[in-house]
Amino acid sequence: MTSSTDTDEHPEVAEISALTEGLLSPSRAVDVRTHLASCVLCADVSTSLEEIRSLLGTLPGPVRMPADIAGRIDAALAAEALLDATAPEAVADVSRETPDPDPAPTPVSRETVDDAPASDTVRPLSKSSTATDRPAGRPRGATGPGRGSTGPGARPGRSRRWPKVVLGGACAAAVIGIGSFFIQGGSSGDHGDPGTQAHASQSSGNSTLSSGTLKDRVHELLADRKSTASNGVTGQGNSPDVPLRADDDPNVPSCVQSGTGRKEPALAAQQDTYDGQTAYIVVLPHPSDSSLVDAFVIDASCVSASPPSPGELLVTRTYPRP
Repeated sequence: MTSSTDTDEHPEVAEISALTEGLLSPSRAVDVRTHLASCVLCADVSTSLEEIRSLLGTLPGPVRMPADIAGRIDAALAAEALLDATAPEAVADVSRETPDPDPAPTPVSRETVDDAPASDTVRPLSKSSTATDRPAGRPRGATGPGRGSTGPGARPGRSRRWPKVVLGGACAAAVIGIGSFFIQGGSSGDHGDPGTQAHASQSSGNSTLSSGTLKDRVHELLADRKSTASNGVTGQGNSPDVPLRADDDPNVPSCVQSGTGRKEPALAAQQDTYDGQTAYIVVLPHPSDSSLVDAFVIDASCVSASPPSPGELLVTRTYPRP
């Protein structure tokens, strides 16, 4: 055994175990014993291995199988052996339309001329029946050549194909059903998700605002956010203490947030046009009165400004919550 030690020159646990089993070479065994005599850690490992070995030696042997279970197993094996013994006869009964692989003189002689000697009729017909699948003109071949091969395994092979066809059809139907379910779920989710409609309204509402219409727009944004949040949280009514935001806060650029001078998350936000100038409307909760909100209109040019700087505050108003 090749010796292997770590950086402290301690023998590995495998080497200590091999020493107790007498598997190390004489020279290596002397080295390991010398190390164990001077190393408390390795000596403790050797003692632990001896304790484990003694505990394993005291474990009970395998429990004998109960007699009733052994009897059931023997009965099952006997039944299986009986089925295997009767299987060839069942196959022979099924394949009545195929020629007998073991030529028998009695059934062959009945299909031939009756006045011919038995020995003369059996031999030629047995050779022809084994050489070809089924000669033309025989009564037993009246089903037509469309039946294909008539070997001993022809009917079992055809019967095995039916489960495969049925299983394939069932799998195809399952795949089609699951696919239609996901398609319907995806289409209904796209048309009915309020969160999607809210984000679409934030990105597409580019109508011109003014100081006179700002209040109405703020109320519209809060109503949209409140309806979105109510879909995820039920039973809380329209109390002013209910947060008017969905699972995700509105997307507000950092420079626009800095322009408000506030750090709390926005209740609603939307890019719009204010007095002909592209701007962001940011709605924040009032710091002291929960029934009020603060609306900020911030110049949107700070988003593309370099170097970054806080957005210019165009107007700020305080309105009651809708």
